[in-house]
Amino acid sequence: MSTIKDFRRDTPPMTARAENAARARLLAVARGPEPRRGLRSVRRLGWQVAVAGALAVAVGTGVVVARDQPHAVSVASVQELGERAAQAAYDDRGDVPNPGQWLYIRELQAPRSKDGGYGVDVSQRVVWEQRTSVDGKQVATLSTNGKPYVTGSYPGLGAADLAQRPVTPEGVLAKIRQKLEDMHMVWAIGSPPPMDERLFQAVYQLMGSQALPPEVRAALFRGLATIPGVSFTEDVADADGRRGVAFSLTGKWARYDLILDPVDFRFLGTYGVQTTEYNDPSSSVIKAGTPLTLTAWLEAKVVDGPGQK
Repeated sequence: MSTIKDFRRDTPPMTARAENAARARLLAVARGPEPRRGLRSVRRLGWQVAVAGALAVAVGTGVVVARDQPHAVSVASVQELGERAAQAAYDDRGDVPNPGQWLYIRELQAPRSKDGGYGVDVSQRVVWEQRTSVDGKQVATLSTNGKPYVTGSYPGLGAADLAQRPVTPEGVLAKIRQKLEDMHMVWAIGSPPPMDERLFQAVYQLMGSQALPPEVRAALFRGLATIPGVSFTEDVADADGRRGVAFSLTGKWARYDLILDPVDFRFLGTYGVQTTEYNDPSSSVIKAGTPLTLTAWLEAKVVDGPGQK
């Protein structure tokens, strides 16, 4: 991984192949219903302007639709955010795709800066498309000749992997941590971030790249609140301008926000910003305050092949 440039949403560096894979938006096999527990789920409403929740850490094929913005629900701590989001996850169910199918994804994002640096140009927006396999292992993009170019995904875990028992906050985080420990990472600059930071980055990527079964999403939401250093941030905007509440972590070089709807706690998008200037003679200077990523989901639907939409 190559710090900010390569992960786009996270700090650690990775290979060029992993960079493409890290953009994966995968739809994984959903499990059966899970009983609701604890706090009463927040009332769910329709999805906002074609972005709010297609990634939406949602199971199925939902396309976001416009809705009025009702009163946001306040949270007092990251633990409360994790619990409310977990309970809302149990309300969010969808169709189970067939093995061999793919998820077509359309995302709104700030493009890379024209100067070729690590940051993004937050004054501009582009639409980006990708297809991801149902098993969460492959990512496909169309080449100039219209044929799909298929690569592997990052961090290489699918919903079926995370749905293996025990599906608890501790259980899913342990699976991810073990996967990170087993990966042979090539660090382009500096030393690897602490494991807690890498763990947040991986959860950040999974929640932003896979439509996970409700019980897995609930466990990940609760698990996020237990990772040292993770906090919550109110009133964070995604690439479509919607305001949300975010799980946030300020790591070695940057802060990243995983943005949720403040009413129904569906996934909206992501934001990342450099917090510490990085200056290496062999690479570009990354100034503090440089926006690193800004995204929002537009559409997600199941298709039968990697070249379809």
